[in-house]
Formats: sequence, C-alpha cells, structure tokens
Amino acid sequence: MYRKILFSLFSLFLLSLGIALAAWPVTMVSISLDSGETVFSAPVPEGWTFTSRIVHSLEKTPVEDEYRVVSGQIWQWEERFQSNNAGLPTEVPSNGRFVSSPGWFIIRGGGNRWDSLYYRVGNGNLGKNVLALDGFGKIQLYEKYPGQRLLIGTFSKPLGQITRVLYKPDLR
Repeated sequence: MYRKILFSLFSLFLLSLGIALAAWPVTMVSISLDSGETVFSAPVPEGWTFTSRIVHSLEKTPVEDEYRVVSGQIWQWEERFQSNNAGLPTEVPSNGRFVSSPGWFIIRGGGNRWDSLYYRVGNGNLGKNVLALDGFGKIQLYEKYPGQRLLIGTFSKPLGQITRVLYKPDLR
C-alpha cells in the first residue's frame, strides 16, 4: 500500500513537471520581410545579443548598434561609431554614458526598447548592412535582402510548442 501511494505521488510529480515545462514561456526572436515571409525565428536566452553594422553613407566609416533581448523586449544596448559628424550621435542620452576607446566612440544605455523594430537594408553601395546574430553567425543583409525593410521582433511561446528553429539566410 505504501509503495502504491509513493508511486502515485511520484507519477503525479512527474506529470506536473512535464506540464509545467511544456507551458514554460520562452522568448523568441523573429525576422521577417515586408511580404510576411519569416527568414529567422529562434528561441533566445535572456540577454541574447544581435548587432547591426552599416557603413555610414557620408563618413564611409562603420557604425554598429548592439541590441539585447531583455524581459521579452529589444533594448538598444550600445552604439559604436568612428566619427561624430554627419548625423551621427553628438549627445549622450539621459540614461546613458559616453565612452571613448581606441578607434571607437561608444554610447551605452539610454533605455530605448521595443517589442519590434523595422530595419531598412541598403545595398553594396549604400549601407552595406550586416546583421550578427549571437550563436547563429552573420547575414550579409545588403547582398541577401537589398533595399528591403525587415521587421525584427520578440514574442513569447510555450516551450512545448517550439518545434524548430527557422533560419533561411546563408551564413557568411
């Protein structure tokens, strides 16, 4: 009798654990085209990073924006640039700080955050956009999706409903 009760309790515990794990919310990041086609969709850990890189159209210097996924939102974490002319940042945001390091000016913080954001892709002459997805590699956006507008967003999905990672772009 004692074994049956213990076995029933243990079985109930395992069943409850399985249900809790299947319902556990997971943050997903997706990237889609204006046509609605999803080109990237994957579960990501808290603090996951992606970085966009462009070549500034006038200065011809690289500009990098680092984003992190925190609490289900996309936070602009850091912006790095090599010149502060022609439309590049000149003032530190109220919740941020300015750092000057060898070769880069860096603005950290500021508190900008979104559930989703639009990202306009240039081409080989204008922008040369590259997107580095932590753990997934880099996408040469200006070659793969020139002139297109991407929607980068986050959403929550139960762990039990995640069936695959969608990643169409060719890594380079």
